[in-house]
Amino acid sequence: MTVLVTGATGLVGRQVVQRLLDTDHEVRVMVRRPGSESVFPTPPTDVCYGDVGNPDAIAEACRDISEVIHLVAVIRGGPRQFDAINRQGAANVVAAAKAAGSVRRFIHLSAVGAANVPRLRYLHSKWLGEQEVVNSGLPYAIIRPSLIFGPHDEFTTAVAALIRSLPVTPVIGSGNNRLQPIHVDDVARCVVASVGGNLRGNLAVDIGGPDQLSYNEIVRIVADTLGCRRLRLNVPVWTFGLPVALMELLTPHPPINRAMLQLITLRNVAQPHSVEDAFGFRPRPIAGNIDHVKAMTFGQALRFNLGLG
Repeated sequence: MTVLVTGATGLVGRQVVQRLLDTDHEVRVMVRRPGSESVFPTPPTDVCYGDVGNPDAIAEACRDISEVIHLVAVIRGGPRQFDAINRQGAANVVAAAKAAGSVRRFIHLSAVGAANVPRLRYLHSKWLGEQEVVNSGLPYAIIRPSLIFGPHDEFTTAVAALIRSLPVTPVIGSGNNRLQPIHVDDVARCVVASVGGNLRGNLAVDIGGPDQLSYNEIVRIVADTLGCRRLRLNVPVWTFGLPVALMELLTPHPPINRAMLQLITLRNVAQPHSVEDAFGFRPRPIAGNIDHVKAMTFGQALRFNLGLG
């Protein structure tokens, strides 16, 4: 039987698809635009087109599927986008998976901190998406990673852009909040380990890398990787509210939005040995594994900080 991957062309999705193919799974990918599948070095078994807002497209994608890996989510946008994609999108995929009658497990990528706290709009939408899975009656695995890093990620790219383009690196708040960065390939490894007969019963697990680090420590690691010495300037969170809101309105790809601003000062960690305990391997640390930031030029960093991509 075939595994369906939604969000297949995203940061995690590309790694998941490749790992599935490397382990001889038949893979159907759901992508939004024809031609998007060209990002895969190894072609997937099958490609279908559509998005999680289109029940007919999802129903076709789920036909004759044995397992669903649902990776689609957004952190950019506002409450409407969060609800439409993170909650309703999950609900649509769950409904199609149930209707297909062949799905044996539903694997859902959520986020550390997902909770029934409406003021945390992104994390609340992720929790609501989880509830669609939990209440579906389908066997499931819910995997909640902490901060994901790897080539083309949002977080280390944003930190590197600040360091590369500014003489002083601004830090939102105290910078003492703890994060547990986990490499994208290690997240994919956990997802793929949840496929097939590898797990019994339902699973919901937070995962993170081997180190719980403060934001200040992560900035230092990125600066060391870039070979830059920078002073850090701690800036109160409240001073960013208006500039971030304006940047959301005026730029095509703001480096930070209001949801990210809300999240950046929250503690975001799993248990110290979460991956070893649940999946039997040790994930890699962020130090020594972010050489991708070295390719960023001053011009690219400046464009990123100005919200131009």
